[in-house]
Amino acid sequence: MGDRDDFEDQQYPDNDEFVPYVTAGNLTNRNGAKVCLWGKVTKVSASEEFFVKTVDDQEVLIKLKKPLNEPLEGWYEIYGTSQGKRVICDEYVPFSAEMTKNIDIEGHKSLAKFLSALDDPWNLGNEESSDMHGITPME
Repeated sequence: MGDRDDFEDQQYPDNDEFVPYVTAGNLTNRNGAKVCLWGKVTKVSASEEFFVKTVDDQEVLIKLKKPLNEPLEGWYEIYGTSQGKRVICDEYVPFSAEMTKNIDIEGHKSLAKFLSALDDPWNLGNEESSDMHGITPME
């Protein structure tokens, strides 16, 4: 049995960095970076691209690396690389019908705005920092 880090690496092997949630409004600020965005499919225009309307009510082009092999409809969480007003998609995950009934568009829009205002939201500083005020890193 390995230590906790080994377990986390096996459980989430590709999750080695923070991928920020974005909206269409702040997508261009992350040009060339890995991003995650929520969107509702508005149209599928080709076998390798589709459009979504984001939580801030703007349309974004999602470019796929391989042709679609399934119909797309509803809400998706999309992971990829920002290229201006489009995303080169690595992965898209559909929301379940249960999730879309209670989706908090305004809350997610606020979260994405908040996270975009922070350079590195998960960095609490180094251990020697006096700004930590008694907070110690988890082991």
